Formats: sequence, C-alpha cells, structure tokens
Amino acid sequence: MIVVLCLLAGIVLRLVTRRSLRGLAAAKLRGETFLLVMLVVQATLPLLQLTGTPARFAYYGWLATFPCMLFVAWLNRREPGMLILGIGLLLNLIVVAWNGGMPVFGDAVRIVNASPLPAIPAGDFVHVLGTAAAHLPWLADIIPLPGPNWLRVVASPGDLMLFAGIVAFVGMAGKSLPGRLPRDE
Repeated sequence: MIVVLCLLAGIVLRLVTRRSLRGLAAAKLRGETFLLVMLVVQATLPLLQLTGTPARFAYYGWLATFPCMLFVAWLNRREPGMLILGIGLLLNLIVVAWNGGMPVFGDAVRIVNASPLPAIPAGDFVHVLGTAAAHLPWLADIIPLPGPNWLRVVASPGDLMLFAGIVAFVGMAGKSLPGRLPRDE
C-alpha cells in the first residue's frame, strides 16, 4: 500500500512542479521488463507461506531478486530517484542477507500496532524477530510509520530510501512538458 501512496505522491509532485503526466511516458528505463518480473517474483514468493527446505529455496530466490533489481537501478542511475532507490535496495539486501531475513523490532511494532510482540507468521522467510544479536540493527525495520490500519508499517532506512526514489522518479522523470493549469481570467 505504501508503494501506491509513493506513486500518488510522485504524481502530485509532477502536478505541483507543472510536469505533465504525458511527460512520464517519455521516461526511457532500461531493463524495465526484467525489473517488473523481479518485482513480481519478490512479491509472490513470500505469499507462498512455505516452511522447511522449500522455504530456504524460496528465500534464496527472493534474495537473488535484490542484485537483479540493483543492476536495473544502476543501468538507470541517471534517471531521477533511481540512485536513491538503488541505495535503498542495497541497504535492505545487506541487512537481510546478514540476518537471514529483515529483523523486525518489537518496540517499533508496538508503536504501530499496540501489540506486545511482533507476530511473524510461519512461512514468513522475509522477516526475523529483531533481537540484541541482530547484525546492523540500525538498518532493520525500526521506523514505525503509524497511520490508518491499512497503512501502518514498520519500515527500514532502506525502505524510506526506496519510497523516496519512487516518488522522485514518478515526480521528475521523463520530459518536462508543462502541465495544463487554469488560465487567469
């Protein structure tokens, strides 16, 4: 849901800066089909709710999407927001690979959910319970983003950079055709 809000924020940024939505169609991303496939793989694998050996294979397949998406971000690094997005991906890859999943800390979860402990469902190979033994805890899911029930999440610094990259890309990429504004009469 946050990605949808980032897309909407990018559209608002385009409108505020008088950039036409048609100008976004002129953005020339390299590897966009590959990127879309990687995003689908990354979104789909955690939904399988696997356990045991299949979960380990799914985890490594999911983890492999990060370098692939980093490659696409690097190819497009001259596009607005793509370098920021790539740094966010890299930060998330580092903390996830080092910990065997993204550590989620109870204090941040309590702020957004008012629940005593984070509940990591069986089969969720993306997240691990954040403990004192977690590596690079400052890169983990530690930033509570409270809001309506459908939007409450705990994000990582890498996630925030990803969000900023999406907003910047949607808001600033492509041709800067002037948007249509009402004329003063």
